[in-house]
Amino acid sequence: MKFLFELRRLLTAMLVALILLSSTSTTAFAITREQAINEIVALVNIERKKAGLRPLKLSRELLRPAAIRAREITKLFSHTRPNGMSFDTAFYGIIYKTVGENIAAGQTSSEMVMQQWMDSPGHRANILNKKYKYIGVAYLYDENTRYKHFWVQHFKG
Repeated sequence: MKFLFELRRLLTAMLVALILLSSTSTTAFAITREQAINEIVALVNIERKKAGLRPLKLSRELLRPAAIRAREITKLFSHTRPNGMSFDTAFYGIIYKTVGENIAAGQTSSEMVMQQWMDSPGHRANILNKKYKYIGVAYLYDENTRYKHFWVQHFKG
């Protein structure tokens, strides 16, 4: 049993490394995926501080489902996955008490997407949810799609 746990942990670490390595490509707006992730986490924590909440920690574990969902929303912009299941099924193997998801498409900067999320009551509620402790973020640029820019925030408590 311990062997399986260690194997799963190793595979997860390898997947996160692969996601991070693939995130070095730049978009037409000269921002890398890694920059977008760091900017979104910083902006979320600014909003949380304004509300008197503790900051969220970037979870490398949550990068995987966020990246999966970013690819999926290029095809179906919904909290329902293309296979008809709920977004939280992308959290396979992750232990959590509560999770949330914010998605967006078309915004060309971290500041723009954060402003739109904060202007939306449901998205704002996720960002300011005191039960959440961790965040994972994904940004995907696909010039062959209508909206080109896709954003995902995953929250875990």
